[in-house]
Amino acid sequence: MPLWLLLTVMALTVYRATRLLTTDDFPPMLALRDRVCGGWRPLTQQEIDRHAASVADGRTSLGWALGHQGDKTVRYLTRASWSPYWLAKLVSCAWCASGWVAGVVTLVTDMTVGVPDPWLVGPAVWAAGALLASREWA
Repeated sequence: MPLWLLLTVMALTVYRATRLLTTDDFPPMLALRDRVCGGWRPLTQQEIDRHAASVADGRTSLGWALGHQGDKTVRYLTRASWSPYWLAKLVSCAWCASGWVAGVVTLVTDMTVGVPDPWLVGPAVWAAGALLASREWA
């Protein structure tokens, strides 16, 4: 496999794993992120539907702390007592999480396929994956 293709695949892997860890609404990851990070986050489509159904049934809320940021309804979640502040920041920051993800991807790739100069490849893959993961459109 050519080196440029290997680096491209590694950068895209870092992007996708970072996005899954920090942003995506995949239910198991969202539940874990809610417990680890807490704080305000936009409602998912399922939560919007549940909230609308509860209002239609005459209930005022589902016990959620709701607010508004611009035109979006947001929900407040309390971080778990076992989750330290630094871990919450790490999981919610695309740049921070992508550094650790890039390290793991570089290590696994080096152990399986072999990477020339992994101490140089790791930061390059981190930079490319973090740039992609931190974009609003991503």
